[in-house]
Amino acid sequence: MAKSKFDRVPNHYAGHVIQTIKDFRQRQGKRELNPTRLSIGQLEVLVPRYFGFCFGVERAIHMAFSARENNPDQRIYLTSEIIHNPLVNSDLQERGIEFVYDPSGQRQIPKEQIDSDDIVLIPAFGTTLEVEASLQERGIDTDSEEFRENYDTTCPFVSKVWDRGEQLAREGYTIVIHGKFGHEETQATHSHTKQYGKTLVVLDCDEARKVGDFIVGAMSADDFGKEFAGKWSEDFEPARDLQRVAVVNQTTMLAEETQEVAAILRQAMQRCYGDNELDFHFADTNDTLCYATNQNQNATRQLLEAEADIAVIVGGYNSSNTSHLVEICSEVMPSYLVKSSEELVSMEEICHFDINKKERVTSLNWLPPSLPVRIVVTSGASCPDVLMNQVIERIASFYQYGVDEIERGLAQLSLFDKEVAV
Repeated sequence: MAKSKFDRVPNHYAGHVIQTIKDFRQRQGKRELNPTRLSIGQLEVLVPRYFGFCFGVERAIHMAFSARENNPDQRIYLTSEIIHNPLVNSDLQERGIEFVYDPSGQRQIPKEQIDSDDIVLIPAFGTTLEVEASLQERGIDTDSEEFRENYDTTCPFVSKVWDRGEQLAREGYTIVIHGKFGHEETQATHSHTKQYGKTLVVLDCDEARKVGDFIVGAMSADDFGKEFAGKWSEDFEPARDLQRVAVVNQTTMLAEETQEVAAILRQAMQRCYGDNELDFHFADTNDTLCYATNQNQNATRQLLEAEADIAVIVGGYNSSNTSHLVEICSEVMPSYLVKSSEELVSMEEICHFDINKKERVTSLNWLPPSLPVRIVVTSGASCPDVLMNQVIERIASFYQYGVDEIERGLAQLSLFDKEVAV
């Protein structure tokens, strides 16, 4: 395959404001987690140390655009959305790449339409073994070295979870997957892991406590079955298969929540079997947490003491990692998830996604009307920089600040420190 002209991702996903901030942070070193302060007149924009595209997303986008560029005359399919961002997915569709399944898992491209001359891409979340089998039936060799190198965009950190799950399942542990059962990545992890052992998907700490209750005998088998039916592997028997457990996660979940889920199950095992046999019944799996997810979440938490007026988080509505950034910011300030600057209708009106109601809503009087104002702006791991860039520019325009004021602010970027903030 010829080398692609793309270094990593297409240039039209970049943004001048964000790139200038990234260049500034590169000079500060990786250990400094204080947010970047962009002062646009009396509008202060705080941007966390880490945000936006992670390595896995950049890699997936690069592979998809390269596949199109290097095979201009072939039909190209994606098994589903490559990442959870409408701009990127729309770009690929405009270039003639069709999606086999929609976000709800409904098949859009008939199986018979795909043949061995076509190119099929697997998205960054990975895909299930069942989907791979359907491709192989149509002559797509998903096990070949060429396919893995050029068309399987599965994030290496997702693959790492699969490898760890396989290892522990072979050792006799039931794999408890902390994730959203309907999410593509969790479905893929469930599929890849259950071929080696038993699996169970839990959504959060509340569900983990119910699993713990069953382990210690505080929940009946009938009640457990009602709670988790359909979220386990074939022939799963709770009384037998919850004697030894290991926790892995959907890589976009809150890292501290995964650790708490693991702690809850560890405590249940400790209560049931005692300290001497704890290592046999519970496996330590901290090494499966995604470093990029951790970085973004930790950097966002660093913002919470800045006493900002509001936070605007940019990303896809169905992006799990982005919704968790909203959760973090919502702990201390009004926070709005938007997919683009177009949703910032005016200083008085914003359209945004309510992560609790799971629907798009409109809020009024969202932006403080008078200066000075301090605003947090960040983005999820699947969000192109250009979208975050446009959000900052639009907010600035509401306060009558334009290119000149933004450029002056970029020339005076600094690290925010609450102790010396004015």
